[in-house]
This record gives sequence, C-alpha cells and structure tokens, in this order.
Amino acid sequence: MSEDSRKIETKYVTEIVVDDTLFRSNGFSSIKVTKSGKIYELKVPVKSSGITELIEEFKRKEPKPPVIRELVKAESDLGKNMGLNKNTWVKLPDLSDPKYIKAREKYESELGIAIVLKGLDIEIKDKEGTILTDRDVKIQALKGMGMSGEQFSQIVKDIRELTQWTAEERDNFFALSSDGESDTTE
Repeated sequence: MSEDSRKIETKYVTEIVVDDTLFRSNGFSSIKVTKSGKIYELKVPVKSSGITELIEEFKRKEPKPPVIRELVKAESDLGKNMGLNKNTWVKLPDLSDPKYIKAREKYESELGIAIVLKGLDIEIKDKEGTILTDRDVKIQALKGMGMSGEQFSQIVKDIRELTQWTAEERDNFFALSSDGESDTTE
C-alpha cells in the first residue's frame, strides 16, 4: 500500500473518549494478480483493529532456540565485543538448530495467517453465501482461491503499514512539518 502519493494530514487530539474509534486504522491492500498475461490489481479492504493484541498473544508462544555452551576466546571478535579478558564458557542461543528453524518458520507462517484473517476487513463466504467463521476453513478457502505466499505477505505488510510510519513517510512528513506546510485538520 503505497502512501507516498497521498498527503498526510494532521489531526489535533483534544480529548480521548472511551470506546471511540480514534486509533482504528483501515485502508486497502493492493494485491497483484496475473491472468493470461494480463496484470490486475485487487484492492482488498484491511484494518488494524486487534492486530496488536494478536501479536502480543503470539509473542508468548514464540519458539525459543536451544542454548548451547561455547568457549569464547578473548581475542575473537565476539570475545572483544563482550569485553572478555580471558577465554570464557558462555551460553549462546543456537539459531542454527534445525528443530528451532522449523518451529520458527511454522510460527512466522501461523502469525502471518492470523494477521491476514484478523486484518481482512471483509467477510469470507462459501459458494452458497454463508459467512465462514472457522479459521481453518477460511485459510483453505483463501488457498483454494489461489492466494500465494507472496500475496499473504503483501496483506500482512499493508496491515502493519496502517499504523507504522514508513521511513519515507516519516522523512516527508517531518520535512513538511518543519517548513510549516503540512495540512491540518481540526
């Protein structure tokens, strides 16, 4: 979702009311689809509500790498970075452990799927028009429609960008703000 062509407006908050939708963000994810050599852009509505809580919930289930003991030599780069005066046995995470790598890949895939399902701002229906509510059925429906891993990733990126400044947005916005040229809405 490229926002570089849109102007950022400033809205001054003078009060916060419980149950208001002040911080809720929504927009569209632009998904590329190619059919018979022709490129199409699908504009899929997305929202950010509930994503932070979802990520926090997943954080608690994040796989941890096994810990290994390793002798770190004082003269090695790691030893120098650690400020070691002598060779020392230390406990280090083994990020190359195959079981950890597999668990990490599964975790990241599950998190991405959960973000997509939570962040899509549309209903997913079956052929008869019944709204799908089961998570696994929704996933299978999206995959059955041909949604690729790249498309899943694009939706996740676009959902996250609803509330995160991109480097370009931050640079452009704050450059305008210092010149006093940004739009304001009261």
